[in-house]
Amino acid sequence: MAEVKQNVIVVKLGQIAWSDRPEDLLVTYSLGSCVGLVLWDPVERVGGMAHVFLPSSNGRNVSRPEEAPRFADIGIPLLIQRMERKGASRRRLVARMAGGASLFPGLFKEMPDIGAQNVSAVVEILRKHSIPIVGSDVGGNYGRTMRLEIRTGRTTVATAFGVEREI
Repeated sequence: MAEVKQNVIVVKLGQIAWSDRPEDLLVTYSLGSCVGLVLWDPVERVGGMAHVFLPSSNGRNVSRPEEAPRFADIGIPLLIQRMERKGASRRRLVARMAGGASLFPGLFKEMPDIGAQNVSAVVEILRKHSIPIVGSDVGGNYGRTMRLEIRTGRTTVATAFGVEREI
């Protein structure tokens, strides 16, 4: 069997990406307080990834389309919509998430824990869309990198310490 060359698609801070091409690998780096979210339809083999920067747009009008995905409340529904256009079914989607760290615990007592807020927002939005979370690596005080192989749906998380595991 011939080896298929992987096509790496980097999902940057506040972006979303989706694919149904088996050779694609979605990856997001530097997940600190941000949350990396993977959505996967195992039947149609459509996958998507979001790099959630903030939990809520707070109802603000986001005029530039490239800004919309950075907010959990806008970006996640947008990712679901784009994946459905590729043939994914919302009823079959499963989710995996990583990040939401508190990188400087106790340093800024007057500031809310944005990592925990991002995790809570993502969990709530997935609940509203009836999408189960089947894998998770959140919290702590370290960064992560998250990868999704479109061919298989395999999702891995590597910590800043070099430890990698499948979720």
